[in-house]
Amino acid sequence: MGGAGVPACALLHKEQTLNTDPLIKLIDVYKRYPMGSVIVNALMGVNLTVPKGEFLVVTGPSGSGKSSLMNILGLLDTPDDGNYMLEGREVSSLNDDRRSYVRNRMIGFIFQDFNLLPRSTALRNVMLPLSYRRMPESRRTDLANLALERVGLADRVNHLPTQLSGGEQQRVAVARALVGDPSVVLADEPTGNLDTKTGQGIVELLVKLSEQGQTVILVTHDPRLVGYADRVIAMLDGVIHEQSNSDII
Repeated sequence: MGGAGVPACALLHKEQTLNTDPLIKLIDVYKRYPMGSVIVNALMGVNLTVPKGEFLVVTGPSGSGKSSLMNILGLLDTPDDGNYMLEGREVSSLNDDRRSYVRNRMIGFIFQDFNLLPRSTALRNVMLPLSYRRMPESRRTDLANLALERVGLADRVNHLPTQLSGGEQQRVAVARALVGDPSVVLADEPTGNLDTKTGQGIVELLVKLSEQGQTVILVTHDPRLVGYADRVIAMLDGVIHEQSNSDII
């Protein structure tokens, strides 16, 4: 990671501890969508390996395949052809119930629009992913409090989204993504609705989580964010092009 403001010692530590075992492996993945009488090829034989602990940034213009890639990685959609290996297990062929089970336990999501429940407190929003698990409420509460503390919102647990700033709302969303101890966090334009300074704070939070071993895949149109990445890939016409940070910034 070469992002401004990231300490050199942190970069060295990350390089030493990055796990090269593949967490994610896409093999010849294709995705097609019918649009009237036309078939749109959203993904064209995508191959991608993501090791544990990597901070991967995905860039590319609208219509390049970024959203299709994230939907496949998040088990929100299935490939038409190819394989998706998650922690060594083929998951693209699972039925809906099993995909939901794996998604709840292994994947955390951060969205551009926060997607918080407006009438629920920060604590209740963060607890939501745990409600699908057989877990006592006291344990869910403890985990949600720890997640909010981790993102610097220990003093905002009982606030509604309308009582929080945009940056605080996105931190709640980060805590919600982390609360279930996922294998990977997928962040889709997480700074898109934030001002530059607040957005930088969110990215620096994701960097910190990555330095602690959390795998993060971030989709962005913002070229300023790629400097924080361990690796950058650019999508174009459904194909992945590997790029270094220096190719873009």
